[in-house]
Amino acid sequence: MSDRETLKAELKRLSAKALQAKMDLHDLSEELPVNWTSIIAVARKAHDAYAELERKSQDLKRLEKA
Repeated sequence: MSDRETLKAELKRLSAKALQAKMDLHDLSEELPVNWTSIIAVARKAHDAYAELERKSQDLKRLEKA
């Protein structure tokens, strides 16, 4: 598999991971104030997932420009 195909496959996986993290954050927000102590952990997970997705998206853009 080429670097481009590998990155696209990884982006697909990361997108699913980020979407799940977003849904977890959304679900938590609807349940508040129950589980309010997990806000930071759930938000960090969503933040990290989207940051990783953004980094890999930039990697793919750079690869496609080369």
